[in-house]
Amino acid sequence: MKHTLIIITFIVALGCANAQERLFYDTPCDGVTTDIQGNLFLFHDDNLERIAADGTKQLSYGEPTFGNIAQVDANIASKLLVYYRENGTIILLNNELAPIGNPLNLFDKSLMTVTLAAMGNPNTIVLYDEANQELILTDLSLNISSRSHITFPGEFHPTDMQVVPEHLIALLDEHHGICLFDFFGTFVREIPISGITSMQLLKDQIIYLKDKTLYQYTLPTENTPLDLRPLDIKMPDMKTFHIRHHFLYYIDNQDVAWKIQL
Repeated sequence: MKHTLIIITFIVALGCANAQERLFYDTPCDGVTTDIQGNLFLFHDDNLERIAADGTKQLSYGEPTFGNIAQVDANIASKLLVYYRENGTIILLNNELAPIGNPLNLFDKSLMTVTLAAMGNPNTIVLYDEANQELILTDLSLNISSRSHITFPGEFHPTDMQVVPEHLIALLDEHHGICLFDFFGTFVREIPISGITSMQLLKDQIIYLKDKTLYQYTLPTENTPLDLRPLDIKMPDMKTFHIRHHFLYYIDNQDVAWKIQL
């Protein structure tokens, strides 16, 4: 079925009255992310769509053989990572959404309990092994280069992992908050804020969603105190989000994608 994209511009109140642009997508969406060019990626079930910054639908990718898409990582535009968790399969796509090489099967490498995957750099994949509580770095053939065991008191079940390539890894856990590691898997610090439902990791800050409000956390150095403040954006129906180039993209509780100019 041909999907349509509708752009609606109107005034919304986000702590101040400014003209805001909203984008409505007419099919359900499970997740949203962008690449460094500002291209928007929306995925639902086994389908991935690439949308231009101006709202034009460009490309789509679907491979029902592997089940539903669990994660999409577009931090490296030349190698888009698509993870099918139930099937244990990773597909790498180029910027035209064409597969790069063959599918990568984690089960074939005895990686049976990986729940999260992301790109570490153009030649490195980062995995989180839930059963063994390990951060694992592999090459593009899933050959393991390093393993780092994670030990936290109590239950630890990350629901999201994001990577700033060659710099920082973040795991989001409902009770522990956001746990940061360097690119070698060494623990850096914990942001112990429970109840965070969605996050975006940037090189020097983290944006996160808690109680339907977006907050900005500036990553401290040894001489920088904790900097925690709202972004003055409170959206009662926001489920997950992504910010790029002064635009906020989010999925609401009805699985509809919206775009707001910040």
